[in-house]
Amino acid sequence: MLLAVVWFVRRSNLRRRQMELVLRQQTDRERLVKQISQQIRKTLNLSEVLDTTVKEVQQFLGADRVLIYRLWDDGTGCAIHETVLPSYPSVLGQTFPEEVFPQQYHQAYSLGKTRTITNVEQTDVESCLADFVKQFGVQAKLVVPIIQENRDGTEASSEAGDRSYLWGLLIAHQCSHPRQWDDWEVELMQQLATQVAIAIQQSEFYTQLQQLNNQLEQRVQQRTTELATANTSLRSEIAERQRQAEQVRLLQSVVVNTNDAVIITEAEPIDRPGPRILYVNEAFTRITGYSPDEVLGKTPRILQGPKTDQVELQRVRSALSNWESVTIEVINYRKDGSEFWNEFSLVPVADPQGWYTYWIAVQRDTSGRKIVENALRQSEGRFRSLIENALDIVMILEPDGTIVYVSPSVRKVLGYAISDLVGQSIHNFIHPDDWSSTHDLGESPLRDRLTCRISEPEIQPPIEFRHRHCDASWRILEAVSQPFVDSTEKLRTIVNARDITERKRLDEIRLALEREKELSELKTRFFAMASHEFRTPLSTALAAAQVLEHSQPTWDNTEKRLRNLHRIQDSVRNMVQLLDDILTINRAETGKLAFNPQPLALEPYCQQFVEEMQLSAGGQPLLQFKCFGMAGLVSLDETLLRSILSNLLSNAIKYSPIDRPIGLTLAFRSNGVTIQVQDQGIGIPLEDQRQLFEPFHRGKNVRTIPGTGLGLVVVKKCVDLHQGTIEITSVVGAGTTCLVTLPMESAIVSSIGTLS
Repeated sequence: MLLAVVWFVRRSNLRRRQMELVLRQQTDRERLVKQISQQIRKTLNLSEVLDTTVKEVQQFLGADRVLIYRLWDDGTGCAIHETVLPSYPSVLGQTFPEEVFPQQYHQAYSLGKTRTITNVEQTDVESCLADFVKQFGVQAKLVVPIIQENRDGTEASSEAGDRSYLWGLLIAHQCSHPRQWDDWEVELMQQLATQVAIAIQQSEFYTQLQQLNNQLEQRVQQRTTELATANTSLRSEIAERQRQAEQVRLLQSVVVNTNDAVIITEAEPIDRPGPRILYVNEAFTRITGYSPDEVLGKTPRILQGPKTDQVELQRVRSALSNWESVTIEVINYRKDGSEFWNEFSLVPVADPQGWYTYWIAVQRDTSGRKIVENALRQSEGRFRSLIENALDIVMILEPDGTIVYVSPSVRKVLGYAISDLVGQSIHNFIHPDDWSSTHDLGESPLRDRLTCRISEPEIQPPIEFRHRHCDASWRILEAVSQPFVDSTEKLRTIVNARDITERKRLDEIRLALEREKELSELKTRFFAMASHEFRTPLSTALAAAQVLEHSQPTWDNTEKRLRNLHRIQDSVRNMVQLLDDILTINRAETGKLAFNPQPLALEPYCQQFVEEMQLSAGGQPLLQFKCFGMAGLVSLDETLLRSILSNLLSNAIKYSPIDRPIGLTLAFRSNGVTIQVQDQGIGIPLEDQRQLFEPFHRGKNVRTIPGTGLGLVVVKKCVDLHQGTIEITSVVGAGTTCLVTLPMESAIVSSIGTLS
């Protein structure tokens, strides 16, 4: 009985361990398949996915070699990815003839069949195959097909029976000994082959998508060019049909100026609800009032309304059905419900296979043209009166600057009769200094901008120039020029100019008044500050002198006498520093601040300066000096450098608690030197940081701490003379960091090694 119990327990334990092993193997298989699936989802790199697959399978199965074999259309094949143990030969990159996998193998693998060979010596293995695999040390192998379902991805191919495509094989080799392949191993290989097929199809789809995108961009560019050509021809036909007098056409060109809107839609459906809008440009929004978000995914029918001509729309539908271009003009409606005349041309766009995929519509708001045409037919005199009585001057120029038309308003503005100007060159009436000058860096000369001899004249801003009056005085004109093609197909330029002489004079007066106001405010602030700042040290000095004069015990007491004398000395030094700061700023503003750079050993200079400041501060707070980089002689103005250091360190000491250290860091860099002063003081409020370099401005949190608001102004002037920069970062309650950068061009003149 006891033996039976022991036997039963052992048998139960054995079954439990076997079940645990089976569950662990199943979990590992699921983990491996999930890992490969995640790799496929997060990357489109097929090579990376295949490489990961062979590595993971080789490690999981403990096989000696795992490879992915690619079958080509001509029957040959190649090992494109492989993981093999070092003791066995590699087959990666080798191409094998068609005889390695005969046609009957292809058919079997295409149907999803697998092949397991426990021992290549077994009787059902063809001798030619056994001899072939032995040369690579193979004793057992497991082969699983990699099949793509419905490779073409079309219904036609599915109906034709082309539902599967043998892309290649996933193969595991055992070279060290024969091997019995378990069912779960075959199942795992089949699952991974399915995942590989997914990765292959995903990669191929991505490649096809990139190709289609490139082709679409090329097609849109080509169609856009064709539309531009057709649009130009259409304008010529309209001009030829109308045959109005050239004078009327010139007046119309001044009034009418429209921009084209571009809309791209799907090709289908033609019937309701109609093709969806895929793209609109900014001109579409300006014309209709609809933003892109409001129309994308909808159809152009949102612009139609009660007065939209159904006969013209039927023409459009007929053209769409026959994949033909069409141009019509109808009444459409803006977002706010207002009507406008809309002329548009529709052109179909096909893909490389000849299938039409998109419609491109070029639209323009022709309401203005309609109004002008009707008004011109009713009364041409209205527009002539509008131009002739306007204060603006309208000119028509030849490309060489010859005036071919000028409006009658020129007599009111410049005193000339029309006959005095027509046939003359505009150059003869413009100030010579303005004719070839450019007001801003990078602009074209006035002569090119006025006659539209630049690449993109339509985006140029208004231009100003001096034009001679008939009384020989100079008047300032502001003009806008625009090219146009008249009925003779001749390129000319329309110039619309107005006299702004009086406006410029008033602007100068206003600017002078503003400068005077700023100067007055600055003087007021200066006198208020000066009276306060001079009064405080003078009062201190006077009080100390009176104590020494009227108190004999104080005079006889050495300590008290020295303390009062030091007060007088400190007050005088503060007044001298204030006067020096004011003189420095004044000299800088007037361009008289001397700048005499000389070679200077900057590291020992800064070290000594810190020691002097530490001594004058009485040892509190602690000043720390650090130097980084390869020190060298630096070309600097010592006087200005002293002003920079003294003001930055004095501010740091003044606004810092005595128990918080202050750092001065000097760094020699490849492009210059940097001087950084960092404290842990009260900081500068954010709203005051915008006015750091304005004279007499101080932060709102300085409370009773004395100061003039000139220190940083002096520092900025001194840094500017060195062609350097200053950056200040500050947080209230955390401290302030001032970083001065002096460029290499005006800084380091020679390297003398590291100074100690």
